[in-house]
This record gives sequence, C-alpha cells and structure tokens, in this order.
Amino acid sequence: MMLSFLRIDIHTSFSRKPSASGRLWNVTMPAQALYLKYRPQSFDDVQGQDHITHTLKNALALNRIAHAYLFTGTRGTGKTSTARILAKAVNCLDPDVNRRPCNRCAICRAINEERLLDLVEIDAASNTGVDNIRDLRDKVDFRPNQARFKVYIIDEAHMLSNAAFNALLKTLEEPPPHVIFILATTEVNRVPATISSRCQRFDFKRASLQELIDQLGDIARQEEMELDPAALELVARQANGSFRDGTSLLDQLTAYSGDTITLRHVEVLLGAASREIIHEIVASIAAREVGRGIAALDRAVDAGADPRQIARDVIEYLRGVMLFAVKSETMLVVGEEVKQEMRELAAQMNSEQSSRAIRLFGQAALDLRNSASPTLPLEMALVEATLEPTPIVAPAPAHTPRATPARDTANPFVPGAPRTNAEPSLTKKAEPAFQRVPAASKKTKASPSVGASEPEPVLGKLSIAAVKQNWSDLIARFQKVNKSSAAYLRDAEPLSLKGDELTIGFFYPLHAERFNNDKNALVQFNKIISQTFDTTAHLKCIVSPKRAKMQAAQDDPLIRTGMNLGGKVSNIIEEEEEED
Repeated sequence: MMLSFLRIDIHTSFSRKPSASGRLWNVTMPAQALYLKYRPQSFDDVQGQDHITHTLKNALALNRIAHAYLFTGTRGTGKTSTARILAKAVNCLDPDVNRRPCNRCAICRAINEERLLDLVEIDAASNTGVDNIRDLRDKVDFRPNQARFKVYIIDEAHMLSNAAFNALLKTLEEPPPHVIFILATTEVNRVPATISSRCQRFDFKRASLQELIDQLGDIARQEEMELDPAALELVARQANGSFRDGTSLLDQLTAYSGDTITLRHVEVLLGAASREIIHEIVASIAAREVGRGIAALDRAVDAGADPRQIARDVIEYLRGVMLFAVKSETMLVVGEEVKQEMRELAAQMNSEQSSRAIRLFGQAALDLRNSASPTLPLEMALVEATLEPTPIVAPAPAHTPRATPARDTANPFVPGAPRTNAEPSLTKKAEPAFQRVPAASKKTKASPSVGASEPEPVLGKLSIAAVKQNWSDLIARFQKVNKSSAAYLRDAEPLSLKGDELTIGFFYPLHAERFNNDKNALVQFNKIISQTFDTTAHLKCIVSPKRAKMQAAQDDPLIRTGMNLGGKVSNIIEEEEEED
C-alpha cells in the first residue's frame, strides 16, 4: 500500500508563484493595521485623556477600584483601549503597583494576545437581547480561571434593549467581588439613569488638532514615512478629533502613495480641493465677485473634488478668517502662510459677513445629501454669501381696517370670502356708511357692561346692509365683554332684518344652539347693536340656509367631479333678501 503526501509550505511572502512541484501554496498574511499596531498598551500611551488615566492610576495605587465603570465619548478617543489597559492593570502581577500594567507578566501578555478567558469583551450591538444578558448573569458567579478579577467589557452599551438593561441592573449594582464591569458607549444619553448611576462615569474628550498632529507624526517617524507638514495637518483635520480615524487614514495613504506622502496625495485621496482653490473661493466672497467664486468651484469639481469636502474646507477656512476678524487668531493651528492669507481676507470681511457665509455653507453641506445636482447647493450658498444682505425696512404705519382673525376659507360665511355683488365689501372700508349723530343725542355713552372707556360710535338707521358692513366691528366690541361667545359669531353672518328682529345665520348648528342658549350673550350683543344704531333690536339665531345649499351643491355630480380634480366649494352666489 502506497501513501501519498501533500506538502504545504506556509510563509509570509508576497509571491504568488507556485513551486516547481506544483504542490506548494504561498500564503500571504495580511499586514497589521496601524491603529492596531500602535494601540495604547499602558496608561502613559493614552493620548489626550490625562484626566482619566491619572484618576485610574491613583485608584490602583490606593486599591480603590470600583466594581463598574462607564466610559463615554466620540469614536476613536480610546474608550475600549483604556478598558483593556484597566483590565490588565487590575490583574497585573508586577509587585510595584505604579508600574502596572507591566506588559511583561503572564496575565498582561495573555490579554495582549487575546487569550485570557477572564477578560470577556461583549459587542452589545450584536448581543442586544435579554437572553444574552441572562447568560452573562449566570456566568458571573464563577470565579476567574487565572486572573484576580474577571472583567466584562460591554462595548456600544447603548445598543442594549430596555429588557436587557433591566436584567443587568441588579448584577451591576451588587456584582460578586471578583467581577468588574466596564461599559463603553458613544451615546450616553441612551443609557438609562439607573445604569449610569451605578457606575463611575468617565467622559473621553475629542483629541485636539495639535494632539493629533503629534500622535500621527510619531507614527510616521516610526514607520519611516516622509510626510509633508501640510499633509500631516490636513490628515489631522480630517480625523475630526479621532485618533483611530487619523491613524486609519495614514494607513490608507501609505497604500496609495508609499512611504512618501505629499499634500497633493492627501487631497486626491480625500477628494479635497487644493488650498489655493479654497482660498480663491473665500477671496471671491470677500470681494463679492460671484463669477470668480463660481469659476473656482467649477475647477475644483472638475478636478475630482468632493462637493461635501469642498463645503467643509470652505467652512474651516472661513472660520479662520472670522477668528482673525474678532481678534481670536491664537486659537488657530495653521501654517504662517495660511495665517497671512486669512489675515488679509479678514481685513476685507467683517465678522458678520464671515459668520453669515459659514451658516450658508453649513446649510449647503446638509442640502448636498439630497440634492439632485452635485454642486447646486454650493453655488447657491456662494451667490448668497457674495450678495449684500437686503436691509429690512419697517413699513410706515397706515390706517387700515381692523384685522379679523384668520378663518377657514371653505366657510362661505367668513368675512373676506367671495361674496355677492350686492353685498358691500367688508375688507375695504374707506368711510362709514352713516354719519355720527350729534353729541346731544340720546345714549351717547357706552353702557358699563360693555367695558369700554370711551363712548362707542353711534351709526345711523338700523339696516341689514349697515349690520353687514359693520359686522366685524360689532364682533370686536362684543369680544371685550364675552370672548367665548364672540368666537361663535366669527362663523356667522347677518341674514335679514324684519322689523326689529335681526336674524343671524350660523354655519354650524352647534354654534347657533349654544349662542341662542346663552342669555347673557344675547343681552350683551343686543345692547351693543342698540348702542351702535340707536335703536332696539331682537336677535334670532338659526342655521344658515347656505349650509344646506352648500351640502346639496357638493352632492351635484358635476361639482363633485371638479372636487375630485382638486377643486373646492368656497361660496354660493345668491340674491340678497330685500329689507322690510
């Protein structure tokens, strides 16, 4: 019996060429990402979070380690890395507590190599259910295998469901003495207060621009990269306060351009416009030359720049100009050449113009997400930023008729809706239809029940035309003494006058019933009409016939067809009733 063997040689080579026997496999191992290669391994390696690392080191020295921690902050600020460092520190075997974690003992090496069973990392985004937390709760009672403490790191803790949080609550409050919980989240507002109150909370701040420049510069030197200072600054700005984002972008640049990275390489990879074009756009805003700015914008887009990145770069540049305009340029971290450019533009732009341009381009950056045109929001922002703002001039006061509250235009009884030609206009009233009665006339003083401090005007003979013409004024006077019932009159209109009986038609039957049943309202409105027209009148409240006519009109097949096409019945034209 013959046995055949298959020989497999595994080595880390980039060659894909098979061996002469044809049975050799060349396996290429992937390169380690820079953000993993330079991940902090001790408290001293954590950048920009001294307020947290100092507190944790003191807690280790004083042996005052808490049973639960809550790490919160934006992405890439070191939450999970600090949690792993704390897990190493509490279990480190180095006798000198000030040197923990030592990264040399068996526990530290096991954690660095991700083979320590007593360190449990849970991705809450993938384990959101209550069953996952119940499984965790059942296992916390088991003592650690090797280490002193069993440490649970729950990443993206805000993704847990409410039921999962409730299941975790009691265990988090009183865990076994050998268990430490570390919760990490980017959205602490979604973590219940009952959970956060049982943890020591640490807020991780975003990295400053200078901290990112220093960190990325150190990585570039260790990786023997040739990185232009301008390129390094642009990478740090693009990282937006995240160490991980900056390191990942640096890793991507090495794959794109090798070990020599220039500003142009970064601009091409990011889809960013050159600094000269950004300066040209801002200079066109300062000089209010819209054509010059549009041309610069077109050149940037034609060169392959991303419009959203252009908006961000213009906003950043305008911010620098604004800081020079308000004498706060010490906050800027840019080169001297760029500072000189911004200083010159700040002499042409005041803080109001620059802040207005920042708002316009900020809105354009949001509009670009849903815009059908890739550059239209930017062009509109550029045009508006270059134009002089139109001054707002307050109109001169004019004698206008008293405005009536807004009403439903579908109601044919609302003043201002289309009316018959026979009715006088209620929206334009140049002069009263009747002259005032001389002061010696009777009842020139307003009744105390009306509540007016001056005598109400007395108009001439009572007629349906006069009542319709002054209907808004009558309602306004009535509103002073009875606001609730005056609201019913806004959907009503005077219909007829027979003798001293004034018939008022209401659009809604409920309004007619309530007004008619309110004896105080009837007396008060009667008194206002009597004082206004110097005569006695009696009110009769009914549902207007126009309501029934409108409902009948809407049932007409021809009108219903028009309504289905978007039409609306706004009024019914009919002959006005004759007065007695």
